[in-house]
Amino acid sequence: MFARAAAILSFAGILSAQPPQRPAFEVATVKPSPNCVQSPMSPTPGRLDLRCVTLRSLIQGAYGVLAGGKLANQQLKVLGGPAWLDSDKFDISGKAPGSSDFAEMVGFMLPALLEERFQLKLHKEPRETPVYVLTVGKGTLKLTPTKDGSCVPLDLKKLPKPGEPQQNFCGMPRMSFKNGTLSGDMMGGTMEEFAGRMLGNQVDRPVIDRTGLTGRFDIHLEFARDMTGTMLNGAPMAAPPPNDGGGPSIFTAIQQLGLKLSADKAPIDVIVVDSAQKPAEN
Repeated sequence: MFARAAAILSFAGILSAQPPQRPAFEVATVKPSPNCVQSPMSPTPGRLDLRCVTLRSLIQGAYGVLAGGKLANQQLKVLGGPAWLDSDKFDISGKAPGSSDFAEMVGFMLPALLEERFQLKLHKEPRETPVYVLTVGKGTLKLTPTKDGSCVPLDLKKLPKPGEPQQNFCGMPRMSFKNGTLSGDMMGGTMEEFAGRMLGNQVDRPVIDRTGLTGRFDIHLEFARDMTGTMLNGAPMAAPPPNDGGGPSIFTAIQQLGLKLSADKAPIDVIVVDSAQKPAEN
């Protein structure tokens, strides 16, 4: 009697130790798209349609930008893998159970699909990387604390469709360009969001927040477009280039807020592709 009870408990323990099954698409297709034309993505509950995308961009979205269904602050680099990860384009369509939202489909279902169809194997690891560190400068801090109701909390389950008015989401940068100057606005952003989502997309290195500032702020920044390094010409920036008269450099603009960007090195997570295979025809 006691032996049987022990066996039942042991079996129950094995079941409970099994990892939970990841959400998966009910039906999905992966097709090569050699002559594709990119089209705007329209978030539709329960359906994911991605056109003209490389496997490397899919990996970055599924394992970096929306890993686990949450929007990341930093865009992780995807390293390694065969050359076709950057050259071959694919169309992916997936029908999810119920009304699964965009973040759930990309952050959970897409990784399962990529691992199945592309036999994808990868891992994350920290690597010592050149970065810019955001700190509080010596001047007066000019950051405006966010007032209640000045922005809308980002809900990944209710993303606006193409053509719909873009709401002023908290912690999301909005960029505009005029007369050689880029203007960036972020309402209700933390310093970590400001560093990773706005600054990190305008310079040639990841930006790490070490200001020690808490809370949320409304931030306005104007700087010369040619200060954006790799965003414009793809060339690495060893040092801030000279100003061409279209406005201050991003480094100077940051100082006007009472902050500072300094070059440094730090361990940053990267996604390493161990192996991948081209998918068979559906």
